[in-house]
Amino acid sequence: MYDYCIIGAGSAGVHTAYFLQRFGAKVAVVEKGAVAAGGSGAAGAFVSPRLGRGGPIQRWSNEAFQFCVKFYEKTPFFYQTGLLRLPKEGEDFDSFEPFIDVKYERKDGGFYFPQAGIVKAKEHLESLLEGIDTFYFEAKPIRKDGYWEVGRLRAKEIVLATGSDDELLRVPYLSIGKTSGVRFDVRSDLALSYNIHKKVSVSANIDGIVAIGATHHRLGSKNPASNPLSLFEEAKRMVGEFRYEIEQMYCGVRSSVNDHLPVIGSLYDLKSMPRDWRKIDGSSLPKSGRYIIGGLGGRGFVFGPFAAMLLARYLLYDEPLPEELNVVRFIKRYIKRGGR
Repeated sequence: MYDYCIIGAGSAGVHTAYFLQRFGAKVAVVEKGAVAAGGSGAAGAFVSPRLGRGGPIQRWSNEAFQFCVKFYEKTPFFYQTGLLRLPKEGEDFDSFEPFIDVKYERKDGGFYFPQAGIVKAKEHLESLLEGIDTFYFEAKPIRKDGYWEVGRLRAKEIVLATGSDDELLRVPYLSIGKTSGVRFDVRSDLALSYNIHKKVSVSANIDGIVAIGATHHRLGSKNPASNPLSLFEEAKRMVGEFRYEIEQMYCGVRSSVNDHLPVIGSLYDLKSMPRDWRKIDGSSLPKSGRYIIGGLGGRGFVFGPFAAMLLARYLLYDEPLPEELNVVRFIKRYIKRGGR
């Protein structure tokens, strides 16, 4: 009998398992494919802050960025190369500057962030799973009398960290968006000493390998998807001509929600909710035994450790979740619109 069964071995699931076990819980991870097989293994391993004008997305992104940079100091799979953020067409960098809340300097026509870097996603997540019971099969959790049955495993509570795969979610108040991510690892003599980001991200040259990645296409969009090889055209516009040989291509689907913030917390049956959304207090609701961590979007390795830490402290120490990240925000919106 495990305390928690984490379903999904991407950034959200593995970091959650790591913190829960570190804090003393007995944890199992169930993955139907492979570690970092989805969005976490595509273009999400760039670790950088977010520009903005002080809104909640920038604030939480950069709080998570500061947290994860310290967290990654413990792993040999994080390369703190720094990142040069160049302005996209029409962006007014001068208007962003007063709101930058992380270390930076003006450099080469953009903002340079020395704390930024890139993670070797699969290697990092596999290292965190050492010492954590990990199983590979398609999870179909069944609620029994006081516990969950997940295949041949039993767990007191479950955490859905399934990313864009929302088959196990099935709640009317939360819709998961799906956006493809693409990353190419290429062997190249391109001599970049830091990452560069504009429309796409181009990594520093690490042992002869340069990573080129981007959010590619929102699934379900009426606009046609562009050719993934167009990433190279954009990269050359940023750094100039360079020779390369494709080593590997990674494709995955990222999960997101309409306010572009992570989703963490208890999944509730609407029947247990007050009819008046104003009477719903996420900080006082009892835990449900079924939880979610997701919606990390293109910042899976920025939000992953931070959101996982918050969820673990909520589960084990009853620390309240931030209202702007708590899944209860969607329950309130759903009921406010008249849904039940």
